[in-house]
Amino acid sequence: MDSFLLRIAVSLFGTAIIAVAQGSRPAPLASPVVHADRTVTFSVRAPNARKVELSGQFLKANQPLTMDTNGVWSATLGPVEPNLYPYNFVIDGIGVADSANQDLFPNERFKQSLVDIPGEAPSLHSAQDVPHGQVTYAFYHSKTLGRTRPLVVYTPPGYQASRESYPVLYLVSGTTDTEETWFKVGRVNFILDNLIAQKKAVPMIIVMPYGNMMMGTPPPTSLQAAEMYKVFTDELTRSILPYVEAGYRVSRDRGKRAIAGFSRGGGQSLFAGFSNLDRFAWIGSYSAYLTPEVFDKYFGRVAADPKATNRQLKLLWLGVGKDDFLYKQAVEFDEYLKGKNIAHQSLVTEGGHTWMNARRYLAETLQLYFKQ
Repeated sequence: MDSFLLRIAVSLFGTAIIAVAQGSRPAPLASPVVHADRTVTFSVRAPNARKVELSGQFLKANQPLTMDTNGVWSATLGPVEPNLYPYNFVIDGIGVADSANQDLFPNERFKQSLVDIPGEAPSLHSAQDVPHGQVTYAFYHSKTLGRTRPLVVYTPPGYQASRESYPVLYLVSGTTDTEETWFKVGRVNFILDNLIAQKKAVPMIIVMPYGNMMMGTPPPTSLQAAEMYKVFTDELTRSILPYVEAGYRVSRDRGKRAIAGFSRGGGQSLFAGFSNLDRFAWIGSYSAYLTPEVFDKYFGRVAADPKATNRQLKLLWLGVGKDDFLYKQAVEFDEYLKGKNIAHQSLVTEGGHTWMNARRYLAETLQLYFKQ
């Protein structure tokens, strides 16, 4: 056999081996599958598992899955109320993300996926046919922690083509979340794109830092939590703000600078905002609070002269859900502020300590920030 025929034979043999190998692979799963009636089918291949359940924030309790003869566990649940929900499989007691789903929940600890249940009208967090801003990943050197730290930055539609300076919102995620969570789970870019297109929000830059200060997470009821908040405040003012103001066209007017956050990020935002009323005129707290002990210790001057504080603050906004495990303390903080005559707006909703509520609070406040 000459060399040409030999090469053909080797090629055909290799192709046959590949075809056999591919034929032996199990067919890829589609999961989750959202049906027209808003029921959803979840599937995972785990032929050696003894028990598989589904955990999701649209469920009151874990739901069992059933295995077929091919080792695929599945269940169809619902109908589910339209929203974007975290979920995961629990395989023999271990929580795992859905390997068939590319939409993952960024988090330091738990591994969850995301399922979006559409309603009759497009949701505010959905990608609609409107001008879109850009989301970029950036890195800065932290003088406080002595290391390189990540940021995610949203710039609004038209930013690249313009020369104007924009108001800026520093938006902080919660405990165990990462700098990506407001982007990938909060869908802040789509929410703001849609609100800008509807002329319900002003174009702004949003900076999403990583809120983990590498010193643990003391209970928010403790004075130790304030020590962590102080470290974040130092990180924000000494490193994050200078980096952003050097690299992006953001206004340095305090009236065009806001800070807000969810959960731990809400506590950090309250502390950083009240510590720097000369820099921030807008403060948002989503499912968070400061204790009266912390406020009295660190912000006695703020409480002592509420008229001066109210002149400085263009908006202090608090939101929490009735089923939130921080609801009691958040309401107590609301009442504390009322007792000190510190002007603020508050919203109590249904639901718990969830990103469904965090997105709602974000959407509410994006329509308020930087408006007279």
